[in-house]
Amino acid sequence: MININNVLTKFLDIAANSRGALPPYKYGTTSEPDNELIVTSLRNTQINRSRISKLNVSINHDFLVIDGSSRSFSTHNFKLFITGVAAYGAGNPIITYPETTFGKPINVDWGFAGLKAPPDVLKAIEENNAISGYIRTRSLEGDYFIEYDDGVVVDEVRMGLETRFIDSLMNSKLLNNNLLVIDGPIYLAMKERKRLADMRINVMNRLSNSGIPTVGVVKRVEGSGKLCRNSVLNVIENNVKDFNIDINNCNDAAFMYRLGQTLGIGVGETLVLGPLKISAVGGKLSDYFSEDRVFWYVYTGVGPGAFRVETLESVYKDHSELIEKSVRWLISNVDVVGMPYIIDVADYYAKAVTRTLYLWFYQLSLGRGFKPTYDTLQELSRALGEEGVKS
Repeated sequence: MININNVLTKFLDIAANSRGALPPYKYGTTSEPDNELIVTSLRNTQINRSRISKLNVSINHDFLVIDGSSRSFSTHNFKLFITGVAAYGAGNPIITYPETTFGKPINVDWGFAGLKAPPDVLKAIEENNAISGYIRTRSLEGDYFIEYDDGVVVDEVRMGLETRFIDSLMNSKLLNNNLLVIDGPIYLAMKERKRLADMRINVMNRLSNSGIPTVGVVKRVEGSGKLCRNSVLNVIENNVKDFNIDINNCNDAAFMYRLGQTLGIGVGETLVLGPLKISAVGGKLSDYFSEDRVFWYVYTGVGPGAFRVETLESVYKDHSELIEKSVRWLISNVDVVGMPYIIDVADYYAKAVTRTLYLWFYQLSLGRGFKPTYDTLQELSRALGEEGVKS
């Protein structure tokens, strides 16, 4: 297992000897460029309305759900992105990486932190065999993270960690043939992440070939515009009277909210749109789009309104009946915030992992005289306000 105290202490010793500083941070977006994607309806695309209490769905599969979490810690001369992952279900205790004071640890061949820092710090980290395997300084393309926006760094470290975590679960025989549910997208289709997407696709295919179907549940859909296009609007207008939305000023949460309001969806009811397929149009993004995805959008009468369930097209073709049942099963188990309860539980434990690491790192950094930035103090306040996991 990792000696986390040793890793964090050695890193701080290296950073304390640096006289360099980070360049100003540029706030930007890391969303997928929806205008370079095309959405098409499948033969079985439907708009289904039902009462949640009547969705008595049995998938005849146990499940295992995983989620990752990340928090950034900044000073004047470094920014450390601390990540962690947790899994529960399939008859296992809570499984975590890195090792914490709760749950069952597992070995994962991937760093749990990403680093932006001056060149002397980065080189010293890479040359230190005791910590170089745990603190990542470069993307899979080989560039230092200092060349990327923060969101890209977080996505690479976190999604890479989740992917290798899945590999470890398979190698440890902890998945068996259970349904795997990922809190988040199946993969990211951005040009900086081609190798990351391929790595994720490979493990998804390995899962499918082993009889383990996988779906992703995406909670934050306000920054996505996959539904805001004529191909989807035509499907809605052919089935729903008086539906109207400006697709040029639109996001997926607004689209589903408007559809739900048009149909009068209330508390205790749910609306499902799908399956739909998303593909790359061509040009630049097609070079980085690893595989088409099949997805559904769900609107409930409670909580934030909408979420997306997605899988790879190849997985859907091989396990279509189970995937369709899984979508209905997830909807039948939404909680008071309108999300499948298993997603909220996984989110809780993943955040508990990074909360533990974050507070630990903060205490160690204070002892070496580091001054955290304002954003870091805000993150620290949020971490202290969380309940955490009771042992």
